[in-house]
Amino acid sequence: MTITRRRLVEQVIEHLRQQIATGTYPIGSRLPPEPQLMAQIGVGRSTVREAIRALAHEGLLEVRQGDGTYVRALATTEPLATRLRQAKVQEVHEVRRALELEVVALAAERRNDEDLAVIRQWLAVRSAALANGDIATALSADIELHCAIARATHNPTLSDLYRIFAVTLRDALGVLWDAAAPSSTDHSHADLVAAIAAGDAETAVAITRTILARHEATIHMHTATG
Repeated sequence: MTITRRRLVEQVIEHLRQQIATGTYPIGSRLPPEPQLMAQIGVGRSTVREAIRALAHEGLLEVRQGDGTYVRALATTEPLATRLRQAKVQEVHEVRRALELEVVALAAERRNDEDLAVIRQWLAVRSAALANGDIATALSADIELHCAIARATHNPTLSDLYRIFAVTLRDALGVLWDAAAPSSTDHSHADLVAAIAAGDAETAVAITRTILARHEATIHMHTATG
C-alpha cells in the first residue's frame, strides 16, 4: 500500500468516525451501502471497505454478512488504534510476538469444539487460497485465523486487544508477504491448529516461535534491501 493510499484510508476512517460521533449515524443504525458511501466521500470501493474493516476491528462498527454494516459504539480506543497504524513493521512484529505466544497457550488450554470449528474453517480458507496463489485472500484468512485463536482464549479483553491490533498486523504482513509469501507446502499453521486442538500449549508456543522467527528473518531481509 502506498503512502497516498494509506492517508486516504485514514481520512475515510476519520470521516466515518466524525459522522458517528456527531449522530449522523447513531448506535444501532445501518451505514449507507458501499456505492452510496463511495459517492458521498469520493473514494473507491477498496478504500471504503478497508476503512470499515478497520473500524469494525476497533469495535465501533459491526459488519453483518448479507445485511449491512451497523454502528456498534460511539467511541473506541482510537488513540491506541491510531498509534498502531503508525507503527513500524519491526514494532508490530515485537507486539505480535508478545501477544501471540500468550494467545496460543491460553487457546490450547481453553478452546472448545465451537472455537475449533471456526479456527479450522479459516485454516482451510487460508490453505486453499495459498494453493491457488490467491495471496490477498490467504492474507485475510490468516488474520481471521489468528483472531479466531484469540477468541478461543475466552479472555474478552485479550481478544478485543488482538482484534484492534489485527488491523495493523494485516498491513505489516502485507509488506512481508510481498517480500516472501508463505508456501502452500508449509504446514506450520496446520500443526499449530493441531496442537491447540490437542490442548498442547507447549507445542503451540514452540510452533508459534518458529513462525515468528521466519517473519523476523523476512523483516531483516526487507529492511536490508529497502
